[in-house]
Amino acid sequence: MEPSTPAAIDPPANVLLVHPRHDEPAACEELCYDDGGTAHLTVTFADEEPTCPDAEAVDGKRGLITIGNVLTDDESVSDFSHHVVSETVTDPTDLSEIGVAISRVCKHWAGNDEDITVCFDSLDALLRHTSPTDVFQFTHVLMNRLSSVDAYAHCHFDPTRHEDRVVSTFGTIFDSVVAEETSDSLPEATDEEVTSLLAEWETESASDGAPDPESVTEATDEDIAQLFGK
Repeated sequence: MEPSTPAAIDPPANVLLVHPRHDEPAACEELCYDDGGTAHLTVTFADEEPTCPDAEAVDGKRGLITIGNVLTDDESVSDFSHHVVSETVTDPTDLSEIGVAISRVCKHWAGNDEDITVCFDSLDALLRHTSPTDVFQFTHVLMNRLSSVDAYAHCHFDPTRHEDRVVSTFGTIFDSVVAEETSDSLPEATDEEVTSLLAEWETESASDGAPDPESVTEATDEDIAQLFGK
């Protein structure tokens, strides 16, 4: 993977932001590309209900999707009459609901001609709950979905938690890869290693009857729910 810099990337684009988990990279804010009126969606994993931003303190639309065992009675669904919207998905293994929640918010904003940015934090958290094959398929479909609404999206990924070939293979999904400047180096795998791992994951996906991610770029929420349904 050849790393890039946020300044060198023209939105809309899908970006893999590679950095150690304990760091808060400045590139995250740069990749949000907020000019003051952008609709920005943040997807995070948490064990408690997060604090939503004050609607009077931000410009543009804000969305927050929290995944995990949050302290709330039920999963919530966005009320788009509000300036700031929030949802929770309590089951981190439910790729169907995660995908539909993200798609639902972005679809609404795109329908109102909003410029959209998305921060997904993080793929590592998703990989702690779901197999690499399923997460790869999910990420591929999601990036195609976000591209269809011209969103500028980035996903955080900690290279210290995975084999080099896993990091490099996930990098093939994205338009660009950005590495934190303080990282010693960007994980590298040979083309043969990446090709081999992709073949393994594609075989597993085919055996599960999963469709080609490229074919669901314009998928409806129902299509996404069916794709990742149990």
